[in-house]
Amino acid sequence: MRFNIFTKYYIDFNMFNIVFSLIIALSSGFMWGVVNFSSFGILIGYWGYHLFKEQEYYLYHNLGLSKRKLVIRVWITNILIAIPVLLLTYIIKS
Repeated sequence: MRFNIFTKYYIDFNMFNIVFSLIIALSSGFMWGVVNFSSFGILIGYWGYHLFKEQEYYLYHNLGLSKRKLVIRVWITNILIAIPVLLLTYIIKS
């Protein structure tokens, strides 16, 4: 059950992050977009989620998930996605 709850949060949170990272990728290159997805994009995702869906944090709090735990899990998940993508990109370019 918690996996499904986190998945919903992850998708909602990263909607803002992915849009911003795609803009960076189109202007600076694919690798910078992936790096942004796992670093600065987290702040953009947090800001967007806070701005448009802040009321949903009450739901997660009632289910025992704090804002901090959710954001850290999103950050770790994004890093775990970005590392293989960056390695694969590096291997293909070599």
